[in-house]
Amino acid sequence: MSDSGAILAPRDMAVARYADRRADDHGALSREVVQDAPAYGAPAPGFRLKDLVTTFFLRWRLLLVALLIPALLGFAVGPLLQTRYTAYGSIVVLTSRDWAGAADISGFGPTVISVEMLKVVRSEVEIMQSQEVARRVLLRLGVSRVFPGMREAGSEAGAAEDQLALAVEQFQRSLRVETDTNSNIIRARFTHTDRQTAIAALSALLDSYYERRAEVFSDENARILVSELNRYTQRLRSIEAAIQAVKEKFNVLDITQEVNLTTQRVDSLIQREERVQEQRATAEAQLRAAQAQLAAQPVRVFASQEATNLAPNDETRNVLSRLMLERRHMAAQYRSDYPGLRELDERIAAARNAARDAQRSTFSTTREVRNPAVELLNGRVVTLQVETAALQRQIEELERQRTQAEIRAADLRDAESQLRDLNRQREATEAILRQFSTREAGARAEEEARRDRAPNVQTLEAPSAPVNGRSARLLAAAGGIAGGGALMCGLALLLTLTRRSFATQEEAARGLSLSPLAGFGDLHKAANDLKEMPAVADLAALLLDTRRDGRRPCVIQFISGGKDDRRGELVRSLAVELARRRSADTLIIDLQTDGRGHLAALGSRPLDVERIPGHVLTFSTVVPNLWVSFEAQDSHLTDPHVGRAETAGLIRQLRSAFDVVLVIGPDEDESYPMRRLTGLVDLNLLVVRAEETRGDRARRMRDWVLGSGGALLGFVLTGERRVMPRRIAEMI
Repeated sequence: MSDSGAILAPRDMAVARYADRRADDHGALSREVVQDAPAYGAPAPGFRLKDLVTTFFLRWRLLLVALLIPALLGFAVGPLLQTRYTAYGSIVVLTSRDWAGAADISGFGPTVISVEMLKVVRSEVEIMQSQEVARRVLLRLGVSRVFPGMREAGSEAGAAEDQLALAVEQFQRSLRVETDTNSNIIRARFTHTDRQTAIAALSALLDSYYERRAEVFSDENARILVSELNRYTQRLRSIEAAIQAVKEKFNVLDITQEVNLTTQRVDSLIQREERVQEQRATAEAQLRAAQAQLAAQPVRVFASQEATNLAPNDETRNVLSRLMLERRHMAAQYRSDYPGLRELDERIAAARNAARDAQRSTFSTTREVRNPAVELLNGRVVTLQVETAALQRQIEELERQRTQAEIRAADLRDAESQLRDLNRQREATEAILRQFSTREAGARAEEEARRDRAPNVQTLEAPSAPVNGRSARLLAAAGGIAGGGALMCGLALLLTLTRRSFATQEEAARGLSLSPLAGFGDLHKAANDLKEMPAVADLAALLLDTRRDGRRPCVIQFISGGKDDRRGELVRSLAVELARRRSADTLIIDLQTDGRGHLAALGSRPLDVERIPGHVLTFSTVVPNLWVSFEAQDSHLTDPHVGRAETAGLIRQLRSAFDVVLVIGPDEDESYPMRRLTGLVDLNLLVVRAEETRGDRARRMRDWVLGSGGALLGFVLTGERRVMPRRIAEMI
């Protein structure tokens, strides 16, 4: 077989490549493949949460549309709905003396039994719901205000009565009066589209109800008690005003507390004044002692004394040294009778005499300095003088504060006397006022008991309404969001149940009941640039370590699970890995195409050579140890006119000529030649395209391979990508 390309018949291949098969180059460990494996059944049943989450991430755009359509519909319908406000109000029903079973006002006598009380409360409810009370409310507020769609009652008697009757019926429909069997409280509710109108209508309802009950009995017999009560009330208010005026005059809130605080302040100021006077006496004594010591101290004191026999600025010795150095230098340059040497000797002798004369004189120096104790005592005197002056000013300030505190104490004693008299008058007036109040209440209860002939009614809760009201807008929006969420979840569940493709290796392994061998993402760049991929290297090592019947498989076929599964790029990357990095003679047989694409990607092209029918035509590539077939569909591998013996013989020739033969099977070709080839090759690998290959087709190809008697190692997933974040995948 030449590098430029040749026609290889089985006989030629046997001559060109003798079967010097290397045994196991990858160690003793190997993977055994069961040849006659039983056919696999249906995919593993059951629904998993991870499948649903995977569908969410795969079809998030469609699911988002399913969520937004009902939500937007709810938000669009919401503004069309009117906001309704419900005004609330409640009254409490009390028993009166006019009922036979009621207790006396003094607290003695039989009490009302529960059955009679229920009758009383029910009667009050009927009165409040009566048409007469509703008519009064509408006449008070106006029909057009309560119900703008109706014309207000005017001069036309018949039409006005009809409109008023309709308004009364509508008012009663909007009114709800409720009570509880275990309580004597009546709750009234009125619903309207305007909040202020709802509150005004309920307030008018309570007023009309009270007026209706008080119409019959209007006599009053407690006028004298009421006038006396008012007079003593005014007197009590005047006393309170006088007490407040006294407190404002003397600027006090609690007279007892103010007196105590002022007394404590006077005592504190007196104690502080005594302490400051003691400090001033101490400072004055220290000042006098410091001044006495300062007067006794001398101005200067002895510091040091020095003695020397060297006169100041005496350079005689230095001159003598320079002259001797100069004579030594000249003695080395001139003869001993040189006149200059004699002159230097005279100068040296004179310098030595001057040095001896200077040693006979002795000089003495004595040094005196300013006494440091004087500076210290001067600073201490100044400090004590400043401190004495400051203490004197502090004593004056304390005397001024003490005088003011004593004046404040005298004013408080006067205020205490006035307040004591006013409090005594207030207590007496309050006692009289309480007596009149009790008597007036009893008299009024007697009169109202005769007038009302019914339980007393008091307002427990004034009419009010919530600011926001109750609107169906939020309900419509919430319903839209809930419907969108339900539709999204239902659609996600439906998509999960109807999804036929595999997104991850786990789904493919569960759906095919096969072991995942490897997963690849983008194979296009690696296959065209001939770059190394760790996943391809792992798959190559797995195939080299696999054993079938004790030997390593040579002819490996990649079966298609669907169209566009990138088998060609996968096989090309795997072949480059085996040929370049494993140094294995590798052949690519492409039964899917004619092989031009592989030759172009690997830097080669088909040549115009003579072809022997039924044989495999191969061409070398720029990658060492790598060959690619050309138009392999025309060989005995897929020829239906030849028998099994010819196909098996061709495969034996391929095994003897190459270390590894990678066969790219056609797209879903279930013909008999392919079934025969599948059973004759050493190993079959199913290639599944993530999110593209249908599961039923992949399972059909799996069963077809196993039914053909072929050995199926597992599947390889191409186009794999991270569907969901890693943390979410770990959580589920």
